[in-house]
Amino acid sequence: MKFTILLSKKTFIYYSIIGLPIIIGSFYNLVDGLILQKNSTVHIGAFSLFGFILLPLGLFWLYFHNKCIITTDGMRIGKFFYEFSKHNFQIIEKELPFKDRPIFSTFKKKYYDLIIREINTSKVIFEKDLDVFQKDIEKIKNLIPYR
Repeated sequence: MKFTILLSKKTFIYYSIIGLPIIIGSFYNLVDGLILQKNSTVHIGAFSLFGFILLPLGLFWLYFHNKCIITTDGMRIGKFFYEFSKHNFQIIEKELPFKDRPIFSTFKKKYYDLIIREINTSKVIFEKDLDVFQKDIEKIKNLIPYR
């Protein structure tokens, strides 16, 4: 059994949708301004650098640092592997006041956190807001063991 999910799926989808026209516009700006020299070079600067280089790099970073693979032995988040036998996994539901809610889901009242603790010391090793859909939270709850 192997289940792969992105822990910040909603944020990744949002920036992918918004990022596509920005990447296309900055590529057009780069080609039209620098290569064909139809526009002045003032239009090339930060917009082309942000949209053409930094935004795709940010999306790759977001994907690889929030990628979660759940297997029968444990959970891998990014580069780190947390074994089910050595760690305690919890998904905690919380309610946030309106002023503390994220901009992507302002009208949602219930939010979830994934907390990983060591069994021996009860020290929190990993804590992350789950920015995924409700069906993904249910899948994660079914796959991780509760103690």
